[in-house]
Amino acid sequence: MRLVHVNVTQLRVAATCPRLHWFDTRATAERRDGRKVVSRIWRKGGETPGCGALFHTAVERFNAAAASSDEVLSALEAARDVAGLQQALMRWFNASCLDLDALAARPVPLRLGFISAVQVYMEELARLAVHARAAGLPAAELRGQLFGDSRKRVDVTFHVGEDVHVHVTGAIDYVYFDPRLGKHRIVDYKLTPATSPNSDLFQVFTYALMHHHQHGTRPDVAVFYLHPTRSVREARWEEVEAKRGKVHELIASMVAWSDHALGAGGLLPPGDRAYCDGCKHERSGACVAELGHKDRGAWDRRWTALEATPGGGGGAPEGRERVAAGAPAAEESTGGEPEADEPMVDEDPELEEALAVVKPAAERPRPAAGASLGQEAPRGGARAKPAEPAEAPPLEAPRGGGRAKPAEPAEAPPAEAPRGGARAKPAEAPPSGGRKAPPGGGRAKPAEAPPAGEPSTPAAGDAGARPPEARTANVTGMLLGFDDEGAPVCMDPAVLRTHVSVVGAAGSGKTWMAKVIAEEALRAGVPVLAIDPQGDLVQMMEARPRADMPAELHRAWEELRERMEPRILTPGSSHGLRLCLDPLRLPSASELSHIANPALRAEEEEGLLVAVAANLVSLCACGGEEESQRTFLYQVLRQLPRAAPVRLRDIVAAVTAPEDLGIDEVDTLIRKSERERLARRLNTFVQGPSARLFTGGTRLDFTELLRPSKPGRVPLNIVYLNALSNDDEKHFFLAALATELYRWMITTVDASTGGGVNLLFYIDEARDWIPAGGSKPPAKQPLIRLFTQGRKYGVGCLLCTQSPRSVDYNVFGNTSTKLIGRLEAAQDVDRVIDWFTNEGGAPSWVAARKGAPKGSFVARWPDMPAELSGRAFKGRTLFTRHAGAWSPDRVERAVTEAGLRGAGGVTGGAGAGG
Repeated sequence: MRLVHVNVTQLRVAATCPRLHWFDTRATAERRDGRKVVSRIWRKGGETPGCGALFHTAVERFNAAAASSDEVLSALEAARDVAGLQQALMRWFNASCLDLDALAARPVPLRLGFISAVQVYMEELARLAVHARAAGLPAAELRGQLFGDSRKRVDVTFHVGEDVHVHVTGAIDYVYFDPRLGKHRIVDYKLTPATSPNSDLFQVFTYALMHHHQHGTRPDVAVFYLHPTRSVREARWEEVEAKRGKVHELIASMVAWSDHALGAGGLLPPGDRAYCDGCKHERSGACVAELGHKDRGAWDRRWTALEATPGGGGGAPEGRERVAAGAPAAEESTGGEPEADEPMVDEDPELEEALAVVKPAAERPRPAAGASLGQEAPRGGARAKPAEPAEAPPLEAPRGGGRAKPAEPAEAPPAEAPRGGARAKPAEAPPSGGRKAPPGGGRAKPAEAPPAGEPSTPAAGDAGARPPEARTANVTGMLLGFDDEGAPVCMDPAVLRTHVSVVGAAGSGKTWMAKVIAEEALRAGVPVLAIDPQGDLVQMMEARPRADMPAELHRAWEELRERMEPRILTPGSSHGLRLCLDPLRLPSASELSHIANPALRAEEEEGLLVAVAANLVSLCACGGEEESQRTFLYQVLRQLPRAAPVRLRDIVAAVTAPEDLGIDEVDTLIRKSERERLARRLNTFVQGPSARLFTGGTRLDFTELLRPSKPGRVPLNIVYLNALSNDDEKHFFLAALATELYRWMITTVDASTGGGVNLLFYIDEARDWIPAGGSKPPAKQPLIRLFTQGRKYGVGCLLCTQSPRSVDYNVFGNTSTKLIGRLEAAQDVDRVIDWFTNEGGAPSWVAARKGAPKGSFVARWPDMPAELSGRAFKGRTLFTRHAGAWSPDRVERAVTEAGLRGAGGVTGGAGAGG
């Protein structure tokens, strides 16, 4: 059986112009990291800024927060007219979801477009709500119907040919139950002119068919154009169902067009002239030059018969579509974008700014703070009277003091655990979360830890009895969380040396749990090196307020605050402490002299040189015979003098004139044309605009990174990769870092002494860097080597993944400690069973992990106490910040405000709370 993966954004591109899909397929194949190239056709048309990313991000945050907001509930209860409810929703949206200072810094046309779109959105929401309230629908039920349906993720497999299955995934802008119609409705919002309404509506047809088969709904659909001109295109479910054959035709045709792009037969795609004016392939002439006249081409029309029969060509609908076994959790929406495991290369350039303007969920303040969207902020810092919805003047940042930073909501995860390998017996006292013990001396169920990305409400940490400090006074080891009876669950820090994997579906709390482990490692005196590709981990530099901590965690919180020394390292940029890779650290004879076995010593030297050569070749991406390039570059590195640090320019000179190093018969190693191309490409990283990875800042040096600024401190080094310009640079830097870490291990650490844990190396979402199968991104082999060799040098690795099937098996085979959260796919359960079977037998609790509650984990580690075996537990409260991803500008601002910039090189700051 052939299985093809696409997302609904690709369907929308192909529906607009099949040739765009053809070019995207070819561009994807030319990449080596498996990331999809998808044309951003929605930006077409008009000069007025659409601010689509900002709108979708902000509204996604609003809908998620409104589902549990008491303020929104009060507004719905008091709703009497559309204008009044619209104003109430706008005020809450401003205070809860937006950073008005950040919005005020955006260009005025963008702000006006955004304000206009949000006002139209809130007006439509208010109209629907007022109608429902007038019909007698209770406010709480209405809130649930408007905001409570989180089934936005769609994940369905279509059977479109002989043994051809197409797995389609996506996320819906808005799905809700419309009380006026008595049925579900799916709405897709557009902030562009309605230049391709049929293609836009076709995309929502696909959403509706998938939602029907996955969730059993029969939704009507609509495309709502909010800006620059308001208009609506709608269709009833019966029309959607009648078009099911067209959906199959498009999906089947996409497979055929992709095959043609890859030279595997298939069908030549036709062109659509409606999009030509804005198409880069038309401007370059590539469309006609490579595919011929636009009227040439064909569709796969085998499914036309399905249109005539609502049931789907005489067969049951399930015969052609089925819900994917690994359908993601319903609450994990991405606002219409593809899934995280199907990232797109042509990312929306507004997305960075959107994340800076929209507040992370954990930052939501009470609505009293700040000015309102749709009004001009007053000068002098005072709040303005809200403007009428129709006015929408541009916002100004308040002058003379600005807005006060809102207090972070308190958290109420479960109470603490003992530090040793065993569970401490819980004290007979009220558990955390403000719940009192029930009459009769029994223990109340402890409050649950908020899962990753989902902060607890402020009320969760308000009044009520806290568990006494006695509950965690005698614990030893790493406090992970609490079981269902409130007993602490702890792990010996020595276990980190055996490597740790945290596995769970998206939204299961795996990043939360991994951060808990990193915090506990720091408390135990183990330095942490965390790789942050998106901005999720950099927030660990900031401590949560002590007031948000349960009383029994105060001591542990203080310990972390006193010990942690955060450094934010930004390769190639000065947003944090800038790192560079020049000079390169090649292994010298003196560094390897402690390895007594000459053969082993030679093998280690060769392995490091091969790794450095492979990293440089992957960075250059010259094409041609890469194996010859690696072999030649390896010979150059072998011959270079290593008494002094080797600069990249030294390597360029040696590649240009290898005979100066005594390398004879160069042409037998590499063709002259390829050698010259390799030299030119390497030189761009010395003198060209790509030189930033090798210039400025401090050289990557693990001895310095792991050295605290003063006794008693423990370094937390977070390498923030999101300031790098592309994924190729990210992959190369991580490969170079992993290679240098291995060099540091074998040249600095004496493996014969055994001992404790020298470093915890933390990498989030491992599948991006260590994918399963034949894919070999640059960092894959260096990282696998850390997992296979690190433990004997006291370097423990910590990784997270939501899909254990998608990470190379060599990694999990070398990971002795596993924490299993909620699993969604049966295949993931089977993979976890395979792990434990190889380790002596799969425990009975593994099957129960499918569909487990959010934030719940079961662990297994070497020498685990028997009483912990199979015990589910929830992670403790995080001591450091956990919110939405930070942009490079946000990182720079936080680093500067925290005083973490050294005058020259790596220095320690004041710590999380200092």
